[in-house]
Amino acid sequence: MKIKDTIINDSNYKKLLHNEDYYRHIFKKTEKIISVVFYILNNTDTDKRLETHISNIAGKAHFAHENALRTLEVKPANSKEVLEQFAQALIALDSTLRVAAGSGIISQEVLYVVSSEIDTVLRSLSRYISSDTNVSALLHTTSSTRASMADTQGNKQSSTAAKTTHKTAAKVDPSPDRRTRIRTIIEAKGEATIKDISEIITDCSEKTIQREINAMIADGQIQRHGERRWSKYTLV
Repeated sequence: MKIKDTIINDSNYKKLLHNEDYYRHIFKKTEKIISVVFYILNNTDTDKRLETHISNIAGKAHFAHENALRTLEVKPANSKEVLEQFAQALIALDSTLRVAAGSGIISQEVLYVVSSEIDTVLRSLSRYISSDTNVSALLHTTSSTRASMADTQGNKQSSTAAKTTHKTAAKVDPSPDRRTRIRTIIEAKGEATIKDISEIITDCSEKTIQREINAMIADGQIQRHGERRWSKYTLV
């Protein structure tokens, strides 16, 4: 019995660095989000009036990454405070991005994609944070806000689709949310491969992304450069 208990509780004595689920779905995904944020900042034309906003975003992104790194060194049994600080850092980054979108530094589409990815990390992170904490309640609130944001984005997509059907034969978009995310990633990077996109959009397979891209090429939204696995995609 003691041996069995030791095996069951052994995970509590390993660092989160050794937790494959945490490392892949929370830490690595956070790193990709931070990379996208800095890529967007580096490719954003700004004037001196907006430098403060850019600096704030960069600072919050660095802080979120530092907190993500800190979590890898803790053990689940002693991780509560560090994980809560990490969650708060992500929420702060998300809030700063919302302010930036309101100031016109980044588009609402870019905000929607990055915010959705942050929400995915926070949802996964909530499984490691006690439900009786203030941070857990805050995670629920921010998730509700993003759900409302998704409805708004979906309405915009529906409106655009309705206008398009007057010009061409009606074709139902199977996943306007996914297409918006794909377009935003390509827009942020200038050109992107399937691997680039699938590293950020992790809630579906590469084959699904490829099908969406093929449909978007057929609709004249993006274009392919190169052949097969060397193909890169840009916006039309």
